Formats: sequence, C-alpha cells, structure tokens
Amino acid sequence: MLSREPRPARRSWRGPGEVISVEKWLGARRADASPRGRLAPGARIGEWRVSAFLGIGLSAEVYRVTNVRFAQEGALKLLVDGTRGLRERFFTEADAIRFLSLRALPRYMGSGEYDGMPFYVMEYLQPLPCPMPRGEVAGFMNRVAKAVQQLHDAGYIHRDLKPGNILCRRNGEPVLIDLGLVKTRGTVVGDPVVRHGRGVSIIDGKPVGVGTLDYAAPEQLLKGEATVESDVFALGKILRSMYDGRPPGNVKPIIRRATRELPADRYRSANDFAAALRHRNYPRFAWAILLLACLVGAALFPVAKPGLVRLARNVLYPPERGRALVQLSDESEAEYLERMTKLAVSGDPQAKIEVAEAYFYGRGTVTNRAAAVSWYRSAAADDEPDAQASLGYCLLHGHGCERNAAEAVKWWTLAVEKGCLSAMNDLAYCYMNGIGVEQDEARGFQLALQAAELGHPPAQAMVGECYRIGRGVERDPNRGEIWLYRAARKGNKRAKKMLRER
Repeated sequence: MLSREPRPARRSWRGPGEVISVEKWLGARRADASPRGRLAPGARIGEWRVSAFLGIGLSAEVYRVTNVRFAQEGALKLLVDGTRGLRERFFTEADAIRFLSLRALPRYMGSGEYDGMPFYVMEYLQPLPCPMPRGEVAGFMNRVAKAVQQLHDAGYIHRDLKPGNILCRRNGEPVLIDLGLVKTRGTVVGDPVVRHGRGVSIIDGKPVGVGTLDYAAPEQLLKGEATVESDVFALGKILRSMYDGRPPGNVKPIIRRATRELPADRYRSANDFAAALRHRNYPRFAWAILLLACLVGAALFPVAKPGLVRLARNVLYPPERGRALVQLSDESEAEYLERMTKLAVSGDPQAKIEVAEAYFYGRGTVTNRAAAVSWYRSAAADDEPDAQASLGYCLLHGHGCERNAAEAVKWWTLAVEKGCLSAMNDLAYCYMNGIGVEQDEARGFQLALQAAELGHPPAQAMVGECYRIGRGVERDPNRGEIWLYRAARKGNKRAKKMLRER
C-alpha cells in the first residue's frame, strides 16, 4: 500500500517568524535579541517612567512607559542612531502620526529629547489573538477595511498593509501601524473615480514601488504604482492569511476579486470590500426564495395576490428600463427629473410616478401639486397601484385639486385589489369614519387588519387603537398593546404616542 507523506504543520496566518506586537509596530527586534537598553526600569524621561524594555531596532530602542501624572500607558521610541537620514525620517514619521490624527492610526501622546536623543510616545496597543477564531475573522476584517477607508478618505495610501502592521486597542478596535511607506493620494480633476499615479513617500520622499512581497499588489512591486486598489489587494491577501490559506466557501469569491491582477477588476474601495464581507451570507438563490414567498403570500392573502404575482414576475423578468429609473451618483435632482420626464412622456408608468413625486415634494424643481396630480392620474390610468394610492391621497386632502372623497375611495379600491398596503390603510380609515363611503367600522377594521398582518406600520397602529377602544371589533386592550408595540418598533409615531399616553 502506498504511504502518504506527513501533512505539513499548520502555519499561523502571521507568517513564518513574524512577531505581531508593539516591538514589530515600532520596527524593533524582540526583547530577547538585546538583553537591555539604555534606560533601566524606573528611569524618568520627562513625564514618562520606564516600566519595561521591549526591544531595539536598527535605529531606535522601544520601551513601555507610564505617564507619572495621568497614569497612562504608552510605547516610547527613542532614536539612538543619529545618522542624518534616519533622524529626518524619525521626525517625519512622528509628525505624520501626530497630524493625521485618525482613529485608524495610533494616538500620539507626546515627544521630546533625552540626552540629545529624540523620542516620541504613542498609545500602547495589544497584539492580535493568534490564532484568531475563524468565526471572528470576517467581522474583524470588516473593521480593518473601514480603518483603511478612513486613511483613504484623509488622502493617503498605506502601501504596506499586512497582518504585522495591524494591532488593536483594548476594545478590539483595529489600528493601522508602521507609516513608513504611506504616500499621499494624487487625484485627476474631473474623474469621478479617484485614480492615483506615481508618487513619493511622505516619510522619506523615496519613489513608490515598495512593500511586503507576500501582500503588495503586482503594479506596486513591478510598476511603482500605489493606488486605492493596491491597498484592497493587500486586504484580500490578509483575509486569506487569517484563514490559514483555507477560507470558507462564502469568502473565497471576495478574496479572488480583491486580489485580481488588474486593479480595475478589484473592489474600487475598502468600503466595497467591507460591504462584500458583510453580505457574504446572502443566499445565492435569493430570487427563488423571494418567488416562493410571493407564492405563499398569494395563497394566504388572496387580496394581495395580483401585487405579489407582479413582484415575482419582475424578479424573474426585470423590466428593461429598471436601471434607467435609478438616479446616478453624479446626477443632480434637476438632471434626474429631466431624464425621468422624457421617459414619462414616452409612456413609462414608473417614470410618471417619479415625475409626480418630484413635483409634489419639489425635488429638482419648484413644488407644483397640480402637475403632480396630473402625472399621478396618468400613471393611475396605466393601472399602477402606487399612483392610484397617491392620487387618492391628493383627492382626499385637496392637494393640487379639488377635494373629492368619493373619487379617492374609488382609486383606493382599485389599488387594494392589487395589494397596495397604503391604500388598504387609507380605505380602512374612510370606512371607519364614513368619509366618501357609508360608514362601516367592521369592514374598516378588517381592511386595516389585513394591511397590519402584511407589516404596514400605520395599519398596525390603527388595529391597536381599534382593539384598545373596541371600535369595529370586540374590545381587547392586551391585543391592542401587542399591535401598538409592533408599529412602534417600526418607528410609527402615532403608536409611540398612544403607548406613552396609556
């Protein structure tokens, strides 16, 4: 029988020989690499008392210190190599941390000079748990991506993201460290998507094109181009390494897209990367689940059947103009209204509703309720239940037209047949109070109950009030409270008010 070679030992996501700690953060070797530093425990440097020697790097020694006045812990970095280039870099690095002042970066706590040697102090951070529980990786990386987005929004690119350059505060908040390679972002005027070209480090002025081999993007190492997308590439590599190279199935597509060869094929921002992580558990066949829900709803609620069937049809066969009805990110309200008006004139019922809403609320134009009613009428004639419900509201209150409660009831009745919940609620109100129709509280309650059971908060508040005072139904205060709480949890102000007044 053939024998298998022994499986290699599981590697830590930190990388071979990499120590994630304050020493790594400040560019120092482990404390056992040098038995002692220049400062003994208990020594004073200004307001700081040394509590422990952490390590020494090529140019600086690192100490754990405590502020004698405020009892705050910090990490002190003392420059011991006075070479001009290293000294300038030391001051520039300290100034970068001090003046950027972002939550995503270590907090600056002070600076000074000791025996001719400069030093600065930053908050003392915690190492990441190793290994991190697999169930917590995605949530943690979501917070890391948000921290990277903060840096990008401030106008900088990190260029050296890796597990060793991420620490966390006591509350678990991730912090980006090691700003030696951070560069400013250069934008192209007029381009809505910020693009970045070659640049220099804000630390030492050297050209870009550096980074850690296992995490730097190809264009960063080969072409010297540092972009937002190159930081996204590093986030994808970090995510993979934190799963020990064996990510779960719902994370693999995120890693593949983040680490694609071409920057244009990756996520366009760290926020997009974070959003993909948050949505990783969304079912792949959501349309099938929605279709099933529509069919079940149609069977249970016959009145809502037309609307649910139409919704299922739109999911399976989306309208060709669906995308045209979405306002573009760089499009003003006036431009959007102009585009919708062209579609509405061509006969698109949804565009007619959009134009009516714009005139009713004054979006992109002056308020013109009469024009809004005209467009609502046109869309209502096209059998659009939302337009029929809005037209009924205008007719009942006299917005842009003469009051006509009977006509309002007519349009609401048509909308109810198509499952419009707001129309159910408004029609229930009319039957409860005899507006535009003969008063019938029992029928009004049944309409409100139907809309309430389908999740309409105003109808839930109405049902709760009916149960509370026994209107259209036998009085049952306990059941009324239940319906009022349901509506209040969804933000209904009337339900909240009635609960406060009980």
